[in-house]
Amino acid sequence: MSSRAPLLLLLVLTACDPGFKPESLVSDLRLIGISAEPANVRPGESTRLTPLVLDPSRTLPSTVLWLGCEADPFNLNRSPCANPAVLQDPSSLTGGTGTLPPGVSVIGFNDRAAYSVPAGLFDVLPADDARRQTGTVGQVIAFAVAETINPQAPMEELTALFERVQRKEVKSIIALFRINVSESMVRNQNPAVDALVVAGERWPAGAKVLLREKEPVTLDLIAPDSSFETYEATTPTGPQTKTERILSSWYSTGGRFSVIATALTEGVKTIFTAPGSASDPVSEKRTGLIYTVLRDTRGGQAWRQWPFFVCDDAAAAPVVSSVDWPASASDPVVVHGSELASVVDLVVDGAALENGAFSPSTNTWRGFLPAGIAVGVKRGVVHTSACTRVALP
Repeated sequence: MSSRAPLLLLLVLTACDPGFKPESLVSDLRLIGISAEPANVRPGESTRLTPLVLDPSRTLPSTVLWLGCEADPFNLNRSPCANPAVLQDPSSLTGGTGTLPPGVSVIGFNDRAAYSVPAGLFDVLPADDARRQTGTVGQVIAFAVAETINPQAPMEELTALFERVQRKEVKSIIALFRINVSESMVRNQNPAVDALVVAGERWPAGAKVLLREKEPVTLDLIAPDSSFETYEATTPTGPQTKTERILSSWYSTGGRFSVIATALTEGVKTIFTAPGSASDPVSEKRTGLIYTVLRDTRGGQAWRQWPFFVCDDAAAAPVVSSVDWPASASDPVVVHGSELASVVDLVVDGAALENGAFSPSTNTWRGFLPAGIAVGVKRGVVHTSACTRVALP
């Protein structure tokens, strides 16, 4: 980190507007997920941090600055990052000096961030102390700013940017994330999702979810059995074997959810109502995104996103006359016919073609077989912009 880091930090810390609000509609800058890989670490190890930063109001990427606080081996929550005043008034972390306190450091920008744990973290504890196994937490603060910042930008440019942030001309967000640290050999894996289920149907991988204006549909998730890990929890009556719960938080760039938070496999599903009302209009391109952020019982976190398309009943029905199937994975699938601009996706063996698009110059629709779909397959279904499906000839 350059010599301008203390001033940069002071500007960020004094400018951030705390108060993350968990509404499901994503319309401007949001930081809705942070994932560590691996999900938990032992002393002497590092974990890579990845943020889920969204901002549909901008075309350029936002910037995330990361601070890491050393873990407290006694697990007494004595880290500077654990002070609630920091999230209410981030400038309190520097005490107005522009210098970070001992145990706090800059650990990265954007998706290039890593949290490291000293090898001797638990040396202050006896070798047989149970806290070595139950562990503690390492705490990380992430600052997201709704502008693209070059970490090597001159100080004048950075100062001008953060002055605009301080005047609230540029939106910013602060988030706290915790990483479990112990000497336990048991690893927690981040949760995963196999598929999205739409109105009881396992939706094809990579395909846009077809929705009708203002029409509600039930959404659910399928997770692999491996995501529901068993672990030994410490309870007042002694060790107890438990199975992880996986909680899902739903977000989207349009539409509304009946329930924002659900638990996988526990019977409660969310109902998603597509855009189309006066307060929730359909976008110009009739497209949007649905996100789910998964959190397990032991701090693991991951996310998935699915594009959606709001259908147009007035759209012309595509007619497929023939299909050129590829001889190799590097060759495209080429669809011939009429009204092919109304093709949304071509689904082959449960997955949509990648980079599928209509070419006006050749009057064809083409895309590429996704990984896992064998060359030689000659069957598929076209999803149309009128919410219909047409089998290939």
